[in-house]
Amino acid sequence: MSRARSLSPPAGALVWLAPAVRVLLIAVGLSPWLPALASVLPALGPLATVAEGWFGFQCHRDPGRALAVGGVALPVCARCFGIYAGLGCGALVLRPRLEARFIRVWIVASVLVMLLDVVTELLEMRPPSAAARVITGALLAWPIGVALVQNARRYARGSDDHGAAASPPAQ
Repeated sequence: MSRARSLSPPAGALVWLAPAVRVLLIAVGLSPWLPALASVLPALGPLATVAEGWFGFQCHRDPGRALAVGGVALPVCARCFGIYAGLGCGALVLRPRLEARFIRVWIVASVLVMLLDVVTELLEMRPPSAAARVITGALLAWPIGVALVQNARRYARGSDDHGAAASPPAQ
């Protein structure tokens, strides 16, 4: 009889995983600012070029739906900006710490709110709102950012408890 291989890493082997996921998600949250920063810090130019390529692939980039901050248009639409910001802020703040089932409820509810926003705007029941797009995008992505870091921590600890938020580890 062969032994089943454990999917959990050896204790302490992946101590870097959760901080790396957290830093990566915070960087993703800041990424819409890269093109504007590259104009001030030319060393960021190659990174901004890669980001621009990604944004062109994943966002419709409708100029009428883009946010302009300080006269500089962001390279993604308002909703995508909210999604990026939500991922980054969720990873930065790491609150609320919820059980997986409550995260699922939050995500489903935020998708429904986002769909309601899209439909009411499409049916001209209300005027277009960049603020509503940012908020619905952030509401969707925030718990995902939190959950990704929480799960990376759990996996790095070798925990078999993948469904519930364990007692919060020291930060």
